[in-house]
Amino acid sequence: MFPKDILLKVSRPGRYINYELNAYHRNLNEVKLKFCLAYPDLYEVGMSNLGFRIIYDLLNQQPDILCERAFLPWVDLECFLRKQKLVLSSLESEIPLKNFDILGISLHSELNYTGVLNLLNLGQIPLLSEERKDNFPLIIAGGSACFNPEPLANFIDVFVIGEGEEVILEIVNICKDRIKQIRDGEGRKELFLELASLEGVYVPSLYNVEYTSEGKINKFYPLFPGIPQKIKKRIVIDLNNAPYPEKTVVPYIEIIHDRMGIEIMRGCPHRCRFCQARNIYYPRRERSPEKIKELVWKNFLSSGYEEISLLSLSSLDHGKIKDIFSTLSRMFKNQGVGISLSSLRVNKVMKDLLKEYQGLPRTGLTFAPEAGSERLRRIINKRIDLELLYEIAEDIFNSGWRSLKLYFMLGLPGENGKDLKGIVEMAYKILMIKKRKQGNSGRIHLSFNTFIPKPHTTFQWLPLEEEKEWREKRDYLKGELKHRLLRYDFSNYAEDWLEALLSKGDRRLGEVILKAWEKGARFEGWREQFNPSLWQEALKESKIDPYFYIYRKRELSEIFPWDFIETGVSKEELIMDYQAFEKYLALDNNSDFS
Repeated sequence: MFPKDILLKVSRPGRYINYELNAYHRNLNEVKLKFCLAYPDLYEVGMSNLGFRIIYDLLNQQPDILCERAFLPWVDLECFLRKQKLVLSSLESEIPLKNFDILGISLHSELNYTGVLNLLNLGQIPLLSEERKDNFPLIIAGGSACFNPEPLANFIDVFVIGEGEEVILEIVNICKDRIKQIRDGEGRKELFLELASLEGVYVPSLYNVEYTSEGKINKFYPLFPGIPQKIKKRIVIDLNNAPYPEKTVVPYIEIIHDRMGIEIMRGCPHRCRFCQARNIYYPRRERSPEKIKELVWKNFLSSGYEEISLLSLSSLDHGKIKDIFSTLSRMFKNQGVGISLSSLRVNKVMKDLLKEYQGLPRTGLTFAPEAGSERLRRIINKRIDLELLYEIAEDIFNSGWRSLKLYFMLGLPGENGKDLKGIVEMAYKILMIKKRKQGNSGRIHLSFNTFIPKPHTTFQWLPLEEEKEWREKRDYLKGELKHRLLRYDFSNYAEDWLEALLSKGDRRLGEVILKAWEKGARFEGWREQFNPSLWQEALKESKIDPYFYIYRKRELSEIFPWDFIETGVSKEELIMDYQAFEKYLALDNNSDFS
């Protein structure tokens, strides 16, 4: 697809050259259905996504299914493709995207919405679902960003809501016997009706939305009998028997998460009010230590990676984490293989695990206090023992770690000046522990992310904090965190604003997304490419006020665009928890920033 002389001129040509270790290459004459798994971002982002890797491996295990990959090219190569009028093709066999039977898009961030349109356009596929009348692939999207699919409803034929390992096989088994039906625009309706009968499948064209004079949703309903009013998310009950790659694809270039990732648990036992992931991956399920050991060993032998990351929303809450870590530390002791744990919570278990690190390379350690005071952590229901955090920090620095990372959120409901002072005090207390143990080397890294009230959470009724207040808090922290061993970074408010808009949007935002893309919006998750003015122009031309979606507090009775999705945590439960939060907040007299 790409001439060699062009690859010598673009940035990071390793994104495009194919034939990585453990990648699949199938005989096209032996398959019944051609499936392209596409990621609407760069190669190094897509190949870091565990769900993407699982589906790629799973589909290629099927004897009559071909699954190849596609990623967005960076702007330099995109310019070449457009100038030469070349079509975006798959990585493995260079099949044009428009020639696949199914294009499956892995969607995990609202900031990838214009990337979806770019994939379709570069693949010479009409953007709007209603325009794909004849001889175009079925467009499917799945992933964590599909729990409010409505902003993309006009562009996607079929959404998978929830975990895809089982339902994707059900979809391809239906489709592989209906290739002509897929390619026949007039015959797709029957296929859509059959797919809509599958649990966890949402076909937007089979539903209609009515709005009130105020612009709120009045009614959401199916257009045909037998179509479910509610879409129940798909979950995989037994993780031990769930499909999982035994051979990790090893990229030629460094990717975002350049290590072997092994998922040890789905879901989380805690109920932080801001956390969407806990509810969309509910209920909690664990892999057994024996299965984890088996997957680690097979992937290690097939890849040669020197870091193993144990993945979950709260790794220290796995019931057998001590046994798992102890087993793996013995397996890889003195072999130069590091073991990292994702999403660490302040937990006594961590003190025991630190002892197991002897003989292992030091990997990064990150904790997420989220807020600077016990009062605010109670408001968001993130309970941690701060004294235990200081004890763990002391053990960490005693054990030889030179750095530690802490995550916080800005703009949480009820946040005030005392909470920010609490962050500063926490940072300096940990810094003093470090200096006492190690002197003036290493660093403490503080990461500040804007609180975005996401769908399917207790806080989904709340607005985003206004930029003026957010900047005051950011400037205060910058002024107080002045020490050469303290490093910090803040999320980009403009990106957070866009994420809030799209995550809480409805079908009417489809016009905004299309206009922004037409104006050149690309790679919103890459700061050097993000241009917020394009979105402001698109909103103005579409006559849509972003305040309606971002800064408006919602009534408890309001119908949300995503209310038709059942996550397993009901809206009634969320309302009860929201009312408990409001009662607690009303008792607090210190909610002003001062």
